[in-house]
Amino acid sequence: MGPSISSNAGPAGSVPGAKSALALLIGINLFNYIDRQILSAVLPLLQLDGTIFDPSDPWLKFKLGALTSAFLVAYMIFSPLVGWLDGHGYRRWIILGFGVSIWSVASGCSGFATGYWVLLLTRCLVGVGEGAYGPVASAMIADAYPQASRAKALAYFNMAIPVGSAIGFIVGGQVADYYDDWRHAFWLTFSGLGLGVFCFLKRELPRPQTAEQAANAPGYFEVLNRLRRNRSFVVCCIGMTAITFVLGGVAAWIPTYVFQRESRFVLNAAAVDGLANPPADSKRKALPDDVIAKLRTITDDREVDFGTLKTTLEGTLTNNDLVLHFEPIAKVATTPTSMKLGSITTIFGAIVVVGGLIATLFATWLGERLKTRIRGAYFWVISAGAFGAFPCFIAFIYLPLPWGWLVMFFAVVGLFMHVGPGFTILANVVTSGIRATAFAINILVIHVLGDVISPPLIGAAADTFNWNVALLLTSGMILVGSIVWIRGMKYLDDDTRRATEMS
Repeated sequence: MGPSISSNAGPAGSVPGAKSALALLIGINLFNYIDRQILSAVLPLLQLDGTIFDPSDPWLKFKLGALTSAFLVAYMIFSPLVGWLDGHGYRRWIILGFGVSIWSVASGCSGFATGYWVLLLTRCLVGVGEGAYGPVASAMIADAYPQASRAKALAYFNMAIPVGSAIGFIVGGQVADYYDDWRHAFWLTFSGLGLGVFCFLKRELPRPQTAEQAANAPGYFEVLNRLRRNRSFVVCCIGMTAITFVLGGVAAWIPTYVFQRESRFVLNAAAVDGLANPPADSKRKALPDDVIAKLRTITDDREVDFGTLKTTLEGTLTNNDLVLHFEPIAKVATTPTSMKLGSITTIFGAIVVVGGLIATLFATWLGERLKTRIRGAYFWVISAGAFGAFPCFIAFIYLPLPWGWLVMFFAVVGLFMHVGPGFTILANVVTSGIRATAFAINILVIHVLGDVISPPLIGAAADTFNWNVALLLTSGMILVGSIVWIRGMKYLDDDTRRATEMS
C-alpha cells in the first residue's frame, strides 16, 4: 500500500511509480525544448531560403520571429481544455500521449513545408504538445512527491529546459551545416512518437483528490478568479513572464544575431566563377548568365559583413533574383575563416546547457537552504539571479568574442535561476485540485506575454533600428522580473501555509 495523499503538503513519501513517471516526463520535456530550439538554430539558413522568404522583405525578421511564437495558437485552444480534463479526473497519461504524438508529427512535418504559411501552420500545431504536457506534467510531479522533496523533483524535470535547448541548438545547427539544408533537422523530431507510445502504456499515479472532488472541481474561470487573489502566484507569474520574454528572444535570435555580426563574405571574381561553374561534386546548379553578368559588375576583394553583402546585392539584382539566388551567393561568398552556423549553435548550446544546469540545481539548493532563514527565500534567490544577469546581458552586446560568450554564460546562469524555485512556488501556493489548471494558466500567461511576443517584437525592432537597440530594449525586462520578484518575498510563506490549510 502506497503513501497516503491528503493535503497540499503531498504524500508522506513519493507514490509508487513516481520515479519512472518523472523519468518519462523529463524525456518529454527534453524533446519539447529540442524541437523549439531546432527552429532557432536553423533560422540563419531558413531566412536564406527563397521558397519560404523574400530576402528583401522589410518585415523578414518579424516573420521569422512569428514562427517561433506560432505554437500559441494551438496552445490557447488546447491548454484550458487540458486543465479542465485534468481537474475532472481524466487519465493524465492518455492526455500526454495524444499531445506528444500530435506535436511530434507536426514538428517533423515542418521539414516538408513548401511555403511560409505551411511552415507557420505546422509550428502552430506544435502547441498541442505544449498545452498537453506542461500543466499535466508539473501537476503530476507535485502530486507524486511530498512538499519536502517537491522542489528537487520539479528541478530535475525543469533541467530538461537548458539541456533540451542546448541539444536543439547543437544538433539543429550541425545537421543543417552537414546537409547544407535546414529541413533535415526537423525530421529528427519524429522520434518523439516513441515517447507518446510510452505514455499510453503507463499506469496512472495515485491522485490526492477523490472521485467526488473531481466531479465537483471548480471551472476554469472560477480557478482564474481564485488565482487572481493569490499574491504569490500573481507575482511569480509576472516575474516569470518578464524573464520568459528575454529567454524566448535570446533563444530565437542569438544564433542569428551572432551569425550576422561575425560572418564575413568576399564576393570576388573567384566566388562569381564558382557560382557560374560549380564543382562537379557540388549540389549547386550554375546561376543564370544574366545574374552572373550582374555579379561581375560588383566583384570586390574586400571582406564585408552580412548587412553590407545584402545591401550590395539588393542594389544590383532584381527582387526575383534575390529570392531565387541569395542563398547560394551568400554560401559561396562566405570566407573560410568566417564563423559557421554549426560553431555558433554548438558554443551557444554548451553555454545554455552548462549555465542552465548550474543555475537550476544551485538555485533549488540555495532556496531550500535559506527557506528557514529568510522569509520568502525562493523569491529572493530568483530575484538576485535576474539582477546579476542584467549587466552581463548588456556586456554581451558590446564585447568581442570570445569575451562576449563568457558574459553570456553568466547571463544565462542568472536568467535560469528562476526555473527550479519558480515552479516550486507555483506548486506550493495552490491546492492540488486546481494545480493543473493553475500551471496551465501560468504557462499561457508567460507565453502569451513572454516568449510568444518577444521574437517578433525583437525582430521588428531590429528591422526598424538595429540589433543593438533591439537587444538593449530587451534587457529592460530582466530588471522588471528582478524587481517584481523581490516584492513577492513578504507574501510567499503566508500563501504557502494558506494553501496547505485549505487542502
